[in-house]
Amino acid sequence: MEMIPSTPTPFHLFAALPTELRQKVFLHAATICRILSLTYNLATNTFHSATPPPAILSTTHSSRLSALNQYALCFSTPTSLPKIYFNPHFDTLYLPRQGEMGYDSSLRDFRSLVSDPFSILDEVRSVAVDHVRGDIKRPWEAYSKASFIRSFPNLEEVLIVLNDEEQGEIGVNEEVEFLEPKEDPEKLLMVWYYFRQSFLQEEKLLEEVCREMEKEYERFNLPVVRIRRKVRKEYGRKLTGVVGLEEASEGMRL
Repeated sequence: MEMIPSTPTPFHLFAALPTELRQKVFLHAATICRILSLTYNLATNTFHSATPPPAILSTTHSSRLSALNQYALCFSTPTSLPKIYFNPHFDTLYLPRQGEMGYDSSLRDFRSLVSDPFSILDEVRSVAVDHVRGDIKRPWEAYSKASFIRSFPNLEEVLIVLNDEEQGEIGVNEEVEFLEPKEDPEKLLMVWYYFRQSFLQEEKLLEEVCREMEKEYERFNLPVVRIRRKVRKEYGRKLTGVVGLEEASEGMRL
């Protein structure tokens, strides 16, 4: 069996390929799924991301033009301009918890904090939130998570993120990637079950409130829920052998 090299091999003849083939490569590179970590600063009313911009935006002039058809600058607020590239169809929108206790109201109010004049966030397909232990999470966390998830009408996937115990606590300003969890299957099942049950309970309460207020209740079906383990990006590469686009694109520069 042929061994796959551990380091990427530059392809120096990329510029000699037919234009149509290069465009297909650029299109593929522009639709690679990413984890976009996003945090909110209440003091400045701004959003920040530890995830670097897609490498395809700075590889060549042609690649940038192709990428700009796939990515848009997003996450502006009434007092700040959009500065984070995002593709709602392929990127997973990940909001890590910033405090020791769990999520604050910024998760619940996320859609109202973001200025989204073109409704780009309506097209989000995948979101991720941290799992927070029951002994430290705030009482309103289930409601905040349910409100956040409910705000994406075309959602197809929710990721519940566990911290990798071998790495310790990962800061919100560190780039991460998601791997399959290593925990005991029974523990994972309980995490999945309690998350789902808490969401269904919040939906039931919302339905009762709407009935009492004589308002129409809009049913929301929880999409697929998966559990993932987050690791620092470089650590994840070492474990999986994944080659980042930054390295692979070295041989593509014109």
